[in-house]
Amino acid sequence: MTPTMSGVALRGSLAGTSFAALVRPLVRRRRTGVLRMVQHQTTKTVYIDEGHLIFAASNDPDDRLGEILLRKGTITFRTLEDSARALAIGKRQGTILVENGAIRARDLIEGVSDQVRGIICSLMAWESGTYDFDEGPLPSREVIVLRISTADLLMDGIRRVERWSRIRSAVGELDQRYVLSQNAAATMSSLPLDKDEFAVIASIDGPTTVEDICAAAHLPDFWVCRTIWGLWAVGILDRVPQDIEDVTTTQDKTAPRAEAPRGYAIAREIERFNEIHRLLFDLVQFELREAARSFWERAFATICGEMPALFGGVAVDATGELDQIALRRNILDAEIADYLHGLDRLLQIEIDLARDVLGERKAAIILDGVLALKEEQQLRGREKR
Repeated sequence: MTPTMSGVALRGSLAGTSFAALVRPLVRRRRTGVLRMVQHQTTKTVYIDEGHLIFAASNDPDDRLGEILLRKGTITFRTLEDSARALAIGKRQGTILVENGAIRARDLIEGVSDQVRGIICSLMAWESGTYDFDEGPLPSREVIVLRISTADLLMDGIRRVERWSRIRSAVGELDQRYVLSQNAAATMSSLPLDKDEFAVIASIDGPTTVEDICAAAHLPDFWVCRTIWGLWAVGILDRVPQDIEDVTTTQDKTAPRAEAPRGYAIAREIERFNEIHRLLFDLVQFELREAARSFWERAFATICGEMPALFGGVAVDATGELDQIALRRNILDAEIADYLHGLDRLLQIEIDLARDVLGERKAAIILDGVLALKEEQQLRGREKR
């Protein structure tokens, strides 16, 4: 049996696991130590300090700093050869290049950061080999501490993986369920995610299967599955039940934002709201024409003043839809009841403003249209059940 340390295996085979799966518990439990990965004659070492990936080294010649600087065009072939010969005297290659004036100190830091990123990213694709984790103080002479975002490193590495077998093994079966973790909001705020990655997050309400996430995201399944793996690796998503003993109980106690009333899905509610808002938008635009911009600015200034946490950073597009990615991101830090109240409150502000600007009769027409659409939505919902 492989020895373990509070659920973290100290050594073993990479068959059936991945670098991301090994690192995730070390990061979450703020471990300090050295993780060594061996495949054939190649050894790559990752240094972890209180859960942060701070440095990496490799005996693969293509991972050396000089080769990286050559590929970037920072140094010449001749400079590379001269620095490689000087390595025989025991100095670091980067130090030699700076001393010789071949590169600047800034180039050295950027080059080492690229080197570490490249080593860690390459480990994401490893499907065979062995590993061992040596917990304890780091060997200070070997380590250059770099301030690189661990979540960004892991996500970037997974974005580069193109082998479906690697992704398929990591993400699980079609019925594997995922849920937003309790630390999702904090991780998202510090991680540069693109719009499509936020769309994947927005499709998850409570435990959601891989198949349902793929269907809701409206993006290629290959890309969605790789994104799910990345979001899991950085701690935005948890697997159910592997990472959580009782998701419903845990979220009821600690994260009510992720557990919703029966039959309720935040993404679906946003779509319903946007359907109503498009109607209201079209009616106001028709009446006010060029003056409509001032109308929306006043409405959003009011709602942002009342509920900045829910509507901060939320924009309205040319069709009248509120940015569902921004809305979904904001809900991660808000109570569901407040969220629903906020959407209703925005509609009320806009209808009241329409009454002031357009008069009672035209405002009543807009209100009638909104109420009729709400009734139609409720009818559609009952029919689906």
